[in-house]
Amino acid sequence: MRTIARQAEAVKMQGAALLTVWICIFTLVPAGLPGQESSRVQGSVREPAGGAIGGADVFLLETLEGALTDSAGVFSFESAAEGPVTLVVQRFGYLEVRRTIQLPRAAPVPIVMELAPVALEPIRVEAGTYRLGSLPDVILSDLDVVRTPGAAADPFRAIQTFPGLQNVGEGAGLFVRGGDLSETRVMLDGATVISPFRLDTDRTVSFGRFDPFQLQGTHFSAGGFGVEYGDALSAVADLRSVGKPTRSELNLGASVAGVSGRAALDASESLGGWVTVSRSDTDLLMRLNGRRSEFDQVPASTDLSAGAEWSYRNSGNVKAFGLYQTDRVGVLIDDPGHSGTYRSDARADLLAVSGFDAFGAFGVTWSVATSGSRKDEDFGAFRLEREDRLTQARVKLDVHVVRGVALAGGTEFEGRNADIAGAVPAGSHDNAPGAPTTVFRSRQTGSRWGGFGEIELQPWNAVRFVVGTRADHSSFADRVTADPRVSVSWRPAANLTVTGAWGVFHQIPDPLFFEPTLGDPSLPAMSARHLIGGIAYDDGERLVRVEAYRKRYGSLASQTRDHVVRGGGTGEAAGFDVFLKGDVPFLGLTGRAAYSFIDSERTDPGSGELAPSPFDATHTLNIVLTRGLTEWLEVGAAWRAATGIPFTPVERAVFDSDRGVWEPVYGAPMSERLPDYARFDLSASLLQSFWRDNLTVFYVSVMNVFDRLNVAEYRHSRDYADRTPLRSPFTRTIYFGATTTLPF
Repeated sequence: MRTIARQAEAVKMQGAALLTVWICIFTLVPAGLPGQESSRVQGSVREPAGGAIGGADVFLLETLEGALTDSAGVFSFESAAEGPVTLVVQRFGYLEVRRTIQLPRAAPVPIVMELAPVALEPIRVEAGTYRLGSLPDVILSDLDVVRTPGAAADPFRAIQTFPGLQNVGEGAGLFVRGGDLSETRVMLDGATVISPFRLDTDRTVSFGRFDPFQLQGTHFSAGGFGVEYGDALSAVADLRSVGKPTRSELNLGASVAGVSGRAALDASESLGGWVTVSRSDTDLLMRLNGRRSEFDQVPASTDLSAGAEWSYRNSGNVKAFGLYQTDRVGVLIDDPGHSGTYRSDARADLLAVSGFDAFGAFGVTWSVATSGSRKDEDFGAFRLEREDRLTQARVKLDVHVVRGVALAGGTEFEGRNADIAGAVPAGSHDNAPGAPTTVFRSRQTGSRWGGFGEIELQPWNAVRFVVGTRADHSSFADRVTADPRVSVSWRPAANLTVTGAWGVFHQIPDPLFFEPTLGDPSLPAMSARHLIGGIAYDDGERLVRVEAYRKRYGSLASQTRDHVVRGGGTGEAAGFDVFLKGDVPFLGLTGRAAYSFIDSERTDPGSGELAPSPFDATHTLNIVLTRGLTEWLEVGAAWRAATGIPFTPVERAVFDSDRGVWEPVYGAPMSERLPDYARFDLSASLLQSFWRDNLTVFYVSVMNVFDRLNVAEYRHSRDYADRTPLRSPFTRTIYFGATTTLPF
């Protein structure tokens, strides 16, 4: 897999432009460098006693080209790099080895690996947790994110292919184990991202805000997460930004949907940074795929982001990440109460500064950040103007006490300001201009303090316990919550791990819900209890993981279809997940598959009755496969299928003669389901080198190859007597483009 890294470096800038594209996108694939001279890197990996170490991962840090050692401990691979490079050797159970070598090199490189000491690291499998990127226990790397067909080079869409996530619409939202989108906390470098999705409305298809190559890795937990994470009911996606670039280079990209550019500067051994600029306009894309008529304003965006890292000493570093984005869209909507254009004009910003340092047995992690968003929406009588600002600080202290015993503790502060103004129709069925509305304007200001502590015990190498608790106080809810949590891991055999977790979790409702006109200023914190058990088999080449879970909710707050807030809701979710990852050697395929089953219900805010959860996609299946056809060409395929989500049907309608509109009468809450969902995506890429140190990638993808009619919702006639399926935005769509890398 690492042989595709130089190709992936060439497309760093493409992701930012593609995040605003509704329909489609690409995957990049492994390839060599046709037309460019290369040299062979070869050698052997052995134990101090001379025994061969098979299955060791050997690669060049600068390019990520590499190979696995065979049963004799021998490795060999081609590289186009020249000059001094860093050879990295990794193998589970052994200490990592790094050696600087000069290329080209004729002589084999001998490597000796020492066994890792028995410590806490041998057991890192945790209930509900998956890691992406270069973090420990990697399951999905940033390169895998890019080459996942249909993922739009979006880390959140790639996470959706993991178990425990339900297929709810076509957006990038993370609906985890029966939970609402808002129940997943998204963080970057320890700071909460107040607006992690763009085009995030019920009238558009959302995308994540981050390019996968802006991220070093992601710690994703589908439940049972530790006490360092608060204010989240269902899940946590903790993103870590990339650090200092390994070389100075310029990346340029152009596609049917926009252009982008990135400049990276490797200033010194301890200092470096990068700047990204992109502009996306999907007009040509929509025209090419016959969808321009659906928009008054096609999705368009501008992105500016930058990052830097300074390693002021061997054990200490400071990292900064900044982002500013805008996006606009105008969608033509035909609702029974009004036909017109839904408009959204939004912007978001984020500035996070974080650091780490170690002093003997002590390690300190800290971050300060500000995150903001502004979004103006209107459709007929509906209008919403909202501006949010979240200022935060966080510090965590880790202490290694003795072998098998570690302590951790910390505190965090968040200050939240939300300016909200708008008008909502008095009845959701009557949204025409001039309809009766409820007008509101409010400024919600509050803060949250949190503190946490935990102890990690590993009395012997096969067992690990983590026990902790956290407490939070929010001025919005004006009360203190306490969240005890415990997790355990047991390794009865070399490649087999049994996991379990239990915990209490609280989350403060959205500030909009405390607005006095339509909301409820007396709302308490929402709560959930998680119970998770699982088993995993991982031999380094293949992974099989099965988990079962149960969640109980209390004090849930949600909005009715008329935007009135209702509190005091309850709910429950239970199910199991299966995850497979590995190679199929006789077919030459690499892939992964995730299946999730869920049975969930929660209080319907309109009727006050328990009903199936709006996010209850009973069965969800994701299969992703890639295959290299030649050294420079690879294809990928993805199959997504899910049970249709529940909805509340309209049984009949009553005519309102005063307003001249029909008022729907709804049936039992969530008593019907949309048709089952399925989609098949394909992608391919071609790699070329036109001159020395150049890398150019041409890519093409086809989304929804069979042009399946997936139903997003039903559109009713004016009198609600007839309904027709409203097709998902992802019809069969072709997308193509190119990127190039220019080192300097």
